[in-house]
Amino acid sequence: MAIPLDPLGPQPQHDQAALFQYQALESQNTFRLLRLHAGQGDRIWTSLHHYIIGSETRPSYRAISYTWGQDVARYTIHLPGNSVIKVRENLSNALRSIRDRECDCWLWIDAICINQDSNEERNHQIKLMADIYGMANVVLAWLQSADESADVARAFEFVHAAVTYDRSEDSVYLYSRAHPRDNKRNWRSVKGLCGLRYWTRKWIVQELVIARTVVLQVGNSECSMADFEKFCRQLDHNRDKRAYDRSSSARHRIWKLRNLVLASPAARLALQRLETRDERQPRLLHELIERYAGSACKMPCDHVYALYNLVGEHRVLLSVDYAATPVQRFVAVLGFIHDYEQLQPSRVLEFANLLARLLDVKQEDVLRQRGRSEDLDVTVPPVILGTVELAPETEASIAVRRTVEPLHPIPQFRLDTSHATWVLTADEDAHGPRVGRPDMTYFKIAQSGFHGLAACRLDFGDIIWHFPGTQLVFALRELPAHRALILGRAYLFSATKDPESFEFWLTRPFDYNNVRQGERHVTMNWAILLELRSLAIPAKDVNIVLKTNARKGWLVDHAEAL
Repeated sequence: MAIPLDPLGPQPQHDQAALFQYQALESQNTFRLLRLHAGQGDRIWTSLHHYIIGSETRPSYRAISYTWGQDVARYTIHLPGNSVIKVRENLSNALRSIRDRECDCWLWIDAICINQDSNEERNHQIKLMADIYGMANVVLAWLQSADESADVARAFEFVHAAVTYDRSEDSVYLYSRAHPRDNKRNWRSVKGLCGLRYWTRKWIVQELVIARTVVLQVGNSECSMADFEKFCRQLDHNRDKRAYDRSSSARHRIWKLRNLVLASPAARLALQRLETRDERQPRLLHELIERYAGSACKMPCDHVYALYNLVGEHRVLLSVDYAATPVQRFVAVLGFIHDYEQLQPSRVLEFANLLARLLDVKQEDVLRQRGRSEDLDVTVPPVILGTVELAPETEASIAVRRTVEPLHPIPQFRLDTSHATWVLTADEDAHGPRVGRPDMTYFKIAQSGFHGLAACRLDFGDIIWHFPGTQLVFALRELPAHRALILGRAYLFSATKDPESFEFWLTRPFDYNNVRQGERHVTMNWAILLELRSLAIPAKDVNIVLKTNARKGWLVDHAEAL
């Protein structure tokens, strides 16, 4: 049953309009719809109504997908009772374009239909978005922001003409062959369409993927998303076709434009809608977070919440909480993925680093909240690179010392080795001394071409470990009574083709496949795991290669950054 907030229809305008006061939703299955009244001119008249999700009494409505923008909300839409809601320019433009002169229409718009000042309401409304967008008669994608310009109308015309030119999967290709004079402008217009800021917005991923039907719109120009999907699918299927054509410089430019279109976020999203219908899309949160890590959102937590409704049914086990701190969200998300998505231990640390960056988790916040009730233990597998062989100093090792940075002390890490999975803890009060360049221990890893400088004292038989996805290499010593101790960090470098020169592995990913001698699963608290990021060996912007020269002795060659 609809519950109107006020009588429908435009109301008389008084001198002072008050900001609209939201009426609380009756249940967590209730949502609002905006009735956009027919008309024209400057004033936009609307009213808000409550409906139970899935009820038969709800009207047919369109859900609007758009870019909020960074400008101030200074444009007014009017509601009954002489009240107003302030919106940004892009939404104001969309409402004026959508409004019909003769008929009212029903819309769902997140900025208006959700009380953005209520964290509690936002928490439960996010969980309804799969139904809200899935039940919409149409999801209207309002593409162009107020400050953008692109020949979108031409792009729409080209896309539709190209996919309907022929019934085969070569329709776009054949249309381009048949209209060579228009190719340059056509492909540039599609490149402009795919370069709009809208496609970089993270929230649109679920909005478009969940939708049954999508219409793309800019101003009064419209295009079916189905046409754009077919267009992108044909580009993808014909990715290796040698022609569009490349036999001349002009045709080569068209080929490059076509590749830029295919690589765009717009094309990737169109292809994911096809994957969704084929049930091939990722349903795991960690896969979605990784896939869309580059998409933008205003609040760090929306890097997760904007993807919530694309996750499988196990998403109900993940809390949505806009009032939580970044650390609390990090623990909740990583715990959810660790417990319910069986993220491989070898990827836990790499993913945790990505998640911490997206959620804007600060190291000082981690340390401040260590030991509270939101603690979480995770398992990661350090790679065993080999055992230590103490090596005599050489001219090369002496030269290497001049290029590295001193290492600050680290907490004392201890391990319980009495179980198959070792347990790591840190003693915050126990730190080793800072080790300067001259005092680092020079060593080799047995039966490998790797050398190192360790910020600790080593003995023969100590073990060198490496955490995948990091630059953290450290030395470990096993002790009696099922104990082990992390001794300290180490720089690692390898011999180049010239056995008397060395190349540092500081910026490139460390390739340990040729020297790995196994791995050891280690369980640790999430706070310790995050702290490992701060222990990474400081990396330079270049690789450092040390060479000998007959007359000048040792030289440092700074190669280009990788």
